[in-house]
Amino acid sequence: CCLGWRGVNGMCQLCKKACVNGKCVGPDKCFCSTGYKGPQCDQVNECGLLRRPCSQHCMNTYGSYHCYCEPGYTLSADGYTCIEAACFSLRCQFGCQMEGGGEVHCLCPPGLHLAADNKTECQRDADVCPPRRTCRNTFGSFVCVCRDGFVLGTLQGSVKC
Repeated sequence: CCLGWRGVNGMCQLCKKACVNGKCVGPDKCFCSTGYKGPQCDQVNECGLLRRPCSQHCMNTYGSYHCYCEPGYTLSADGYTCIEAACFSLRCQFGCQMEGGGEVHCLCPPGLHLAADNKTECQRDADVCPPRRTCRNTFGSFVCVCRDGFVLGTLQGSVKC
């Protein structure tokens, strides 16, 4: 066998112990898969690291980990941060704050302010939509949709309900 290799049953083996969670790349050297480390690619307990990956609770899994939250909180889209469930339901773009009485408010970064009411477009002008259409509020704007019982179509070259 070449220097650093070992013969077993007439075959030259690169690694004495198998790299179960990685790939043997040299004499007793393993290239470990994500979530594994050490000479034989042992599992890493990410939840036990000094810099914890989750904002509340962490569950170690094979090759990875899973974050979970305390009651009243929900896991945000980043998969690491727990946010108050009330804030999650508001879908605030820049986070939210819960007041002492349980009232929840969206937060804004410096230079922006929270609109008092997002229903102003439809309330500003009662006749904003053509006949047989109703105003539906959207974020920062509105759309006119056909009222119940009517279908959008073209009549004499124009779009009507």
